[in-house]
Amino acid sequence: MNKIFPQGDGNDSAAGAKALPGGEGDMPQSLPSFLVARCGDPSSWIYSDQKCDGANNCGDCSDELSPVTACPPCGPGWWRCPSTVFGYCGCIPRSLCRDLVQHCSDWSDEYSCPGP
Repeated sequence: MNKIFPQGDGNDSAAGAKALPGGEGDMPQSLPSFLVARCGDPSSWIYSDQKCDGANNCGDCSDELSPVTACPPCGPGWWRCPSTVFGYCGCIPRSLCRDLVQHCSDWSDEYSCPGP
């Protein structure tokens, strides 16, 4: 489950986001800074191990596509393409290739991807 915490007074609740206890929305000061990473939206953060994992953990793909993130190219089980699936950013699992469903905006998952 994504650990995205919006800043604010605790009254703003996005789908899937959780507010911190006490209405605090900022990163918890008790965690070492290397364990957390800010998203493109500075009011949100994720755990560092969620960067470059292929999933859209920040909701704006900044954990996957940001110049600051510097993610490596797609791994062997992934296909690089402009994704149409909100859950992925720039790469989709090869298991989604050639399944007769468009997952890439250029349709490369159906016509170019070698498949799983």
